[in-house]
Amino acid sequence: MKKFSLIALMLIVGCISLNAQTTSTPKAVVAATTPQILYRGVDNPISIAVDGISDEFITAEISNASAKIKKVGKSSYIVNIEDKIREIVIIVDSVDTDGVEFQMAKKVQIPNNSIGIDVYAQIGTQKKNAKVLLSTTYFIAKDFVQPSVKVVKSDGGLIDKKDLLKNPFISIEVEDFDFPVEYNISYFQMTFSSKGSKNAEPPYVSKSKNFTPEMISRIKNLKKGDKIYIEGISAYNQDGPVKLANPVMIFTIK
Repeated sequence: MKKFSLIALMLIVGCISLNAQTTSTPKAVVAATTPQILYRGVDNPISIAVDGISDEFITAEISNASAKIKKVGKSSYIVNIEDKIREIVIIVDSVDTDGVEFQMAKKVQIPNNSIGIDVYAQIGTQKKNAKVLLSTTYFIAKDFVQPSVKVVKSDGGLIDKKDLLKNPFISIEVEDFDFPVEYNISYFQMTFSSKGSKNAEPPYVSKSKNFTPEMISRIKNLKKGDKIYIEGISAYNQDGPVKLANPVMIFTIK
């Protein structure tokens, strides 16, 4: 599972100040400062802090969902969601052919779209600890949207040669995403097809987001109707390679 460390989901829990001898159940107040959304297929970092209780006495668990949570540091946790569907077991009342009532367990599949995170505190002395539920906060589970690449805000079609020369690079972005994510281009090939030319040109290669000087020189000589093929685009973030929604772009000079 790739760590998705740039997502920032903050879960701030405030409660009554407690000490080791506290016997009453604390009341927690949850204040979400960002959209309460978790993404499938990536590491979702969240932060949990409780006023008045040391971090070593705080634990978190997933409730009513198919997901995992683990502590990775002080007040820091990672939530992983994979499945879109989860199974629950329900007890069904039924009657057999002789009219005898009985109960049976039945598995039911439901959408895994709501993720509950329970925050607990260990209250009391070492000899007699009590695990107290402070709060439950619910998050919406969404599919991660693959990043897409563009040149001059377009992913293909007609393009002005002057705009290409002013913006000689590939940009990468994630649309409809709730948090900023940084990606980098590591490789792409560019080939050209000119009207009336029967000879196949070898590809030009760049190992960054930028067009090479050779690519720019070739673009300067293009005419209306000539085509540019940008293929084999590779991208990565700090956790490694990422899959692009559109690793190929085709442009026609207008």
